[in-house]
Amino acid sequence: MFEALFKCDLRTLLEGDFVYLSRIPGEVRFVLFVGFLASAWLLYREVGSKVSPLARRALPIMRSGTYALVFFILGSPAIEVISPGVREIYTAVLVDTSLSMSIEDASTEGGGKKQARLSAAIELLGEGAPEGGGLLAEIGRSSRCLLYGFDRSPRRLAGIEELRPAGGGTNVYRALRDVDAELARLPLAAVVMLTDGCRNEGGGLEEAARIPAARGVPLFVVGIGDPSAARDYEVVRVVAPRRVRRNAEVELQVTVRHAGAEGPFELRVRRGDNVVLSSREEPAKGTDIKVVRLVFTPDHEGSATYVVEIPPAEFERTAANNSARFAIDIQDERLPVLYVEGSPRLEYRFLRRAMFMDPEFRVVGMLRLARDRFLVQGAGAGEEHLQQGFPSTRERLFAYQAVILGDIEAAHFTREQMELLEEFVGSRGGGLLMLGGVNSFGQGGYAGTPIEKMLPVALAPRERPYSDETFAPYPTREGLAHPVMMLSQNPGQNRSLWEKVPPLIGWTPVGSAKAGAAVLLTKGPGGPSVLAVQNYGAGRTAAFTSGGSWYWQVSMPASDEFHERFWKQLVRWLVSGAREQLTVSTSRDIYARGEGVFIRATVLGKDLRPVNDASVVATVTGPSGNPEEIPMNWILSEEGVYQCRYVGEETGPYTVSVRVEGWGEAKAATAGFLVAEESSEFADSALKEQALRAMAESTGGRYFALADARGLAAELERAIARASSAERTRRTIPLWDMPALYVALMGLVCAEWLVRRRAGLA
Repeated sequence: MFEALFKCDLRTLLEGDFVYLSRIPGEVRFVLFVGFLASAWLLYREVGSKVSPLARRALPIMRSGTYALVFFILGSPAIEVISPGVREIYTAVLVDTSLSMSIEDASTEGGGKKQARLSAAIELLGEGAPEGGGLLAEIGRSSRCLLYGFDRSPRRLAGIEELRPAGGGTNVYRALRDVDAELARLPLAAVVMLTDGCRNEGGGLEEAARIPAARGVPLFVVGIGDPSAARDYEVVRVVAPRRVRRNAEVELQVTVRHAGAEGPFELRVRRGDNVVLSSREEPAKGTDIKVVRLVFTPDHEGSATYVVEIPPAEFERTAANNSARFAIDIQDERLPVLYVEGSPRLEYRFLRRAMFMDPEFRVVGMLRLARDRFLVQGAGAGEEHLQQGFPSTRERLFAYQAVILGDIEAAHFTREQMELLEEFVGSRGGGLLMLGGVNSFGQGGYAGTPIEKMLPVALAPRERPYSDETFAPYPTREGLAHPVMMLSQNPGQNRSLWEKVPPLIGWTPVGSAKAGAAVLLTKGPGGPSVLAVQNYGAGRTAAFTSGGSWYWQVSMPASDEFHERFWKQLVRWLVSGAREQLTVSTSRDIYARGEGVFIRATVLGKDLRPVNDASVVATVTGPSGNPEEIPMNWILSEEGVYQCRYVGEETGPYTVSVRVEGWGEAKAATAGFLVAEESSEFADSALKEQALRAMAESTGGRYFALADARGLAAELERAIARASSAERTRRTIPLWDMPALYVALMGLVCAEWLVRRRAGLA
């Protein structure tokens, strides 16, 4: 009966919170109530003489009670009660399963024998815990525990037996983001993360911490591993050209970290089991980072994968970061060179022969015999136009990769031809070499022309004339380390060889070297430039101010190939940036198994302008030798660029060959890449204790060292209790429509009417 009249039981009515739900402010309702109350008392005061004293007191009281009930109902009274939650509370446990968790430097309580980081995590979670008292069991007593493994991405696990340290990267941000999205509709008490903090992909730890913090979920982190900087060797980075020509030297820039290491260490380059280069290096002073330059000549054709490595030392925690791989593609087609000479001098004869005898080069000589007459040597089909002079179209000039200008004046070329030659270097990536002579450089009238703008030395309109003097070329310090000047891999021996080089005959005076140019040879110590080189746009240029290098050849034994080697190395260096009609590349040299490889090909016409309507096919051959053809589609946003995607499931070297169907003029282009299990997981692998502590505390959670991780259970119990309390629901019971109010209201109205009627009032 009570619940029927009051809409709830007496306990709810007494223990609940009484509230008004009306949007009319309480102050307004009170003022109106007082106004109505005052009017009622004034009204009955006027008629007080017509009724009995009892009625005179009862009528205002009943009218006031009526007004009070009406205004009480208008306030929309209600009772708010808290009901216990019925939903299950969840706790997410994320365990780092990247390769760095395999490092054996974790010690638990008591500091006993070191064990793998992941093994220590598994032991903490439950395996080997006394009487089943592992962390997972303790969490499961008061909430539902969800176990995840994560490296590059998280994955739900059925049990700790599925935890394996196999991930090739660590992305803490993605792990927290994806787990948060999966559990977005569930009441989450806390997130527990067991990791070494060696993040190498995705967002930073601070950004990752904002994800649980945004929904008020604390993050508890157990740091596993040794936080001290270990004594370690690491090959941090290898910078190597992707493509080189046959017999060309490969220059590597290797960045090495030698943290805590003392004494010299060995750095070697290996292809398969064959060590192609070994160098003994001293640690850098004042820093643990050293950049080493290595140069070697590949002994193969096609694509190959090399390894740069430091043999492991006994003190190293792990040797997995002691090596790095890179791939090189050796191009075996002949290098096209156009040599324009103004007179039949000895320099033309010996320089052309230096490259002509090598099948790697295709040298086309243009020797001027008269004003408009040229002797063209070494030309092939389609090059008959050279009989009329220097090429004047992109298609004809861009068929070459290097241009050598000998003793020939600027007036021989039109302004358009010189601008085309500038485009040949700057855009096509070709090489330009100017030789000394009576009609070259400033004496040849090149000052102020597009060609002068490309040269690495300054020119003056009226320089001193060409000198027939004999002088000994002097290699600069920068020159002895340059690939063009590398006669021996041994620095001391290389210097000795250059000191024994015969003199040069003849020199063209020029100005100083331009900013950014490298002077490799000078006319005596600190003297003017004899050989200077520089980059220009996509290509390279060189100025050799002597016209008498032929004397190197005639004054040395016939078996000595110094002259030939010097000129071939210089020309190879000049053309290293030359663009091909068809090229193929991958975004990286090394990929993880199952990772997508994006293959890109650039297709250019004979004038080296992009072609967008070609039919391009890539053939990928894996370690097993089975070729797979993949059509390549034009990328609409990039002119002449085609792309396809391939997934390598086998570990080992892969070869990519790209061809253009129906386009016989272009040869197939090749590239290579490697699929390996290796990763950057072991780089900087010390426990990131401070970063993990800041990450946990920023969410309201806490960081635990592995030895103190047993205290985590108590923290989780409190977090789960808070989450359970927050899950209690607040229920509102409206009281304005409860029957008891309307019974009371009708009773007061009826009672007032009866009293008024008996008193004779209307």
